[in-house]
Amino acid sequence: MGRRWVDVGGVRLAVYDDGPGDGAPVLLVHGYPDNASVWDGVVRVLRRRFRVVRYDVRGCGESSAPDGREGYRVPALVEDLVAVVRSLGGRAVHLVGHDWGSIQAWAAVAAYPELFVSFTSISGPDLGQIGDWMTHARRRDVVRQLFRSWYIGAFQVPVLPELVWRVPLLLRKFQALYRDARNGVELYRANMVGQRPEARRVSVPVQQIALTRDPFVTSALLSSADPWCARLWRRPLVGEHWAVRHQPANVARFVLEFIDHLDGEPASRELSRARVGDSSLPMGGRLALVTGAGSGIGRATAFALARQGVEVLCVDVDFGSAERTAVEIGGSAFQLDVADGTDMQRLADHILAVHGVPDLVMANAGVGVAGSFLDTTERDWRRVIDVNLWGVVNTLRAFVPSLVARGEGGHIVVTASAAGFLPLPSLPAYSTTKAAVLMLAQCLAGELARDGIGVSAVCPGFVHTNITATTRFAGTAPDEERPRRVRATKLYRRRGFGPDRVAAEIVAAVRDGRVFVPVTPEAKAGAIANRLAPGATRALLGWVDGLANRR
Repeated sequence: MGRRWVDVGGVRLAVYDDGPGDGAPVLLVHGYPDNASVWDGVVRVLRRRFRVVRYDVRGCGESSAPDGREGYRVPALVEDLVAVVRSLGGRAVHLVGHDWGSIQAWAAVAAYPELFVSFTSISGPDLGQIGDWMTHARRRDVVRQLFRSWYIGAFQVPVLPELVWRVPLLLRKFQALYRDARNGVELYRANMVGQRPEARRVSVPVQQIALTRDPFVTSALLSSADPWCARLWRRPLVGEHWAVRHQPANVARFVLEFIDHLDGEPASRELSRARVGDSSLPMGGRLALVTGAGSGIGRATAFALARQGVEVLCVDVDFGSAERTAVEIGGSAFQLDVADGTDMQRLADHILAVHGVPDLVMANAGVGVAGSFLDTTERDWRRVIDVNLWGVVNTLRAFVPSLVARGEGGHIVVTASAAGFLPLPSLPAYSTTKAAVLMLAQCLAGELARDGIGVSAVCPGFVHTNITATTRFAGTAPDEERPRRVRATKLYRRRGFGPDRVAAEIVAAVRDGRVFVPVTPEAKAGAIANRLAPGATRALLGWVDGLANRR
């Protein structure tokens, strides 16, 4: 890393260069209470292709400090930033700013658009845009943001913030950090009280990285940029305020994809749907994978998702049925037995390479096995466990790691059943697998929450699908099994609850982030009854089951 100096307005700035000198320049500007080292991880990625430039802002790191508070005003910060850009020999730069680095960058790109090719903003809205937003935004959004911004008021108190910073930083090795924190407080005192900058139009393409767990900046505040940007992308990243330090690979990937797109490359699916104002559909631009998509609930859900603007990858053991669904909705079809974990991983590798990471993964494929425990053979048990449980596990093991690594959230849907919590004596094998899937979903909901990945376990009751036409009735001879399938199919058809209604519930559950999703009136009532009176529920189900099986 090469260090050099840029002198501007009585301040000497320490500037650091990495990467090929003839590469397109990318300028990184840090925030409070950091210095240029906060970008170390991002630089390691970007310097492979770009000339990466960063500097310690005035008062931080190895840069000198201005004489008084006025030297920390935004116009002075912009003057520094512009001086660094002009020291690069006249080439326009791709600008990336975090926190206060982003705040000053907004002012710079508005005043000097000719110096910048693009701007990526992270956790630092424009002060003028904030003022306009607070005038027109909903009161609850303003109150929520003011609550998050408590520290701004605290920093106005004389001496106290410096003392607070001093206490944990007494050790000699932290003296440099104390200087950065102490001097940086002046940013808030110089710019946050008594200053009302005007919002200005920004013609430079802007990408906002929206950190979903940022304790200081709400998503509503980020929308303050919407009226002021000619071209704006807002892309979520599941992370906290210092994602530039803790998730440098993802931050660098977002920057690279944005630059490449502006240079003429097709936008990634994630970047394409991040364009503000482009999609009128609530789930437009998403990618979903649905197993068991050839019929029943899987097919209906594929159609429901497609109507929401989702591209659907249809997977089924019967390729012909998967292809019919895919052709009708404009998706893609794949043949797969979900019980085969090796084939599932092979399919996942292909999909990830060709289509990208699915935003929604629905593990829906399933088979039915009815009959008492004493009538159910080991072969029956292995078949239902392989498909209903291992099929779900294989699907999620193949796709969830990529969802987590991507860092942009997503959703998982597993098809359980009301049989997973209602103990019907004639469904011990089927119910066991569905209870396991329901518990798996609830465990994953807790595990994946911090990754921004929602999980929904859909628990239908009696729904008319073709599962009854293929259900294995344990303990019956082949010539007895067919009439029982016909009777079960007629019973479900008379029930009149079709898979399209389940699909509508699934879309709503994904939208609302619900984990436990009982569908049909009997499933919803049964969930309550089994919790409040499990003994009575078992007795009632045993009686009803006996009546049904005597027919």
